[in-house]
Amino acid sequence: MRGVGVMTMVFSDDPPTSAAAAGDNPLEGEGFDRLYASDIEPELRRLEVNRQKAVRNFSIVVAIGVAIAVPEVLAHWDFRFVIATLAVAGVVAIIPLEKVREASKQAVIAALCKPLGIAYVEKNFEAPAYKSFEQLNLLPHPADSSFEDHFSGARGDVAFALCEATLSQGSGKERHTVFRGQIVQLITQRRLYGTTVILRDSGWLDRFECPAGLKKVGLEDPEFEKIFEVFGSDQVEAREVLTPTFMQELVELEKSYAGQHLRCGFAGSDVLIAIEGPDRFEVGQMFSTLLDKARVEGVAHDIEAIFSLIAAFKTR
Repeated sequence: MRGVGVMTMVFSDDPPTSAAAAGDNPLEGEGFDRLYASDIEPELRRLEVNRQKAVRNFSIVVAIGVAIAVPEVLAHWDFRFVIATLAVAGVVAIIPLEKVREASKQAVIAALCKPLGIAYVEKNFEAPAYKSFEQLNLLPHPADSSFEDHFSGARGDVAFALCEATLSQGSGKERHTVFRGQIVQLITQRRLYGTTVILRDSGWLDRFECPAGLKKVGLEDPEFEKIFEVFGSDQVEAREVLTPTFMQELVELEKSYAGQHLRCGFAGSDVLIAIEGPDRFEVGQMFSTLLDKARVEGVAHDIEAIFSLIAAFKTR
């Protein structure tokens, strides 16, 4: 899937913010507090005015829609007309709120990415290492796919790219989602000679098969063997890269993303991770104030989770 992103933000050449200049982590603690106060809160305060206007508009349009629908019901019109009236009112009412939500999301992500030198593309991009994910059976083979929220950058000597993916099979009434979650590519300085695949032992193996040619790898930690199934083409290399620290970080990443059926693959210089889970990197619904710090903390937490995984990988 190729294209030019509708919005791309690359900040590595920009002057650092006060939080970054002070040497703090801008995603947590005092560094985050300063970044929120200096860059994020003022913009959200401006957008809060727009949100309140959009909420009032929503209430007015919905009230008009109901006022039109009630006589239709009393006149015993075809109920399809009533549904159509309410649907049109709902769409018209929600558009201004969606515009505020989108602007708020862009403002928050821009501020969080800037001091980290992270590039962000919202839509229309090529998903990172997608063919490799399919070849290693880390993702199902869908009839249709869509991607959003692409982040890329580097942490030390490890480059990364991640995005959200929704994969579907079937059509019409038979259409169903086979994967929704995040896919992550870490690009390391070390090239492995073998291939290793890690599957979460929680139902995934009942639905998909491990790539041909790989054999089961016994882990040193029996506790992790209860959680993961590992397969590899080189038993020694597989045990070398899968340290207890790294395996624990995989579990923590799954928890951080509220995900399930986590799976991971090592191939060449790439570490590929797929996590089924809910939509991330969102600022939340628009029927309450934007000036809630927890909205921004949630997005920062989603971004920082990948940094923790990179740190664990580098110490393996």
